[in-house]
Order: sequence, then structure tokens, then C-alpha cells
Amino acid sequence: MTTIKRLDLVASCGLDCGLCELYVCGHNHDLYLKFVERGIPKDKLPCDGCKSVEGNCPVAGAVCETYKCATGKEVGFCFECNEFPCEKLHPAANRADILPHNMKVFNLCTIKRIGLDAFVERSPAIKKRYYAGRVVIGEGPKV
Repeated sequence: MTTIKRLDLVASCGLDCGLCELYVCGHNHDLYLKFVERGIPKDKLPCDGCKSVEGNCPVAGAVCETYKCATGKEVGFCFECNEFPCEKLHPAANRADILPHNMKVFNLCTIKRIGLDAFVERSPAIKKRYYAGRVVIGEGPKV
């Protein structure tokens, strides 16, 4: 696995590839084997993050449309685009309990507000709140 700077592991869409299981499996052999058993080619694992693999997602088996859009518009992050937020970032309920895609707009707004360094520090807590939090009406998610 290539040594990658932690800040370079935040994708253009705002997802933190440094917390992604496809990246983490480089340090967890059991997780690595789980992905191989699911049919992900060994040469695609571990994933070095969206930017390092030029958006070629090992799970999708194709280049991410959001990555292509951001690089085509020459923006580092989607929030830098004058069309932000666009339909590519639209949340969907389908698989929201296991995939982080509904976190993109929140993450991008957080990066814009506090900067990339601070976001990377807070990213684990943000992800935990998303997956472990329970919504309290009028108060938002609580862990």
C-alpha cells in the first residue's frame, strides 16, 4: 500500500476515504479477505482513495461520475463549483444505513466552513454520529 497523506484521502465529493473499509482493509487482513470473497479483485485492494485511483471505485468497477465531474471542472471539492449542490450529491434513502453517501453535502459544507485539516480531525466523530446517532425531532442526531 502506498503511503498517502491523510489530507489527500478526502474525495472531491467530501467522503473521507481514510475511513472507508476499502482503504482500511490494507491494515486489516480479515476485512481484506471479506472483500476478496465478495468478488473485488485483489489488485484493486486496498483502495488508495478516490484521488489516488482517479475515481476508479473498486466496488463500482468504473470511474465515479462525481469524480469525473469535479476533475472536469477543475475543482478540488464540489463546494467550489458554482452548481453546488447538484443532483450528483442528492441524498437517497436506499442503503443509507450502510453507505456514507448521504454525508457528502454535510461534509463538504463542513470542509468549506472549518477547513480540511479540522475536518479530517472531526471526520471520525461525524461518521459515528451518522451511523450511531439517533434523530431527536427538533434537535437533530444525537450519539
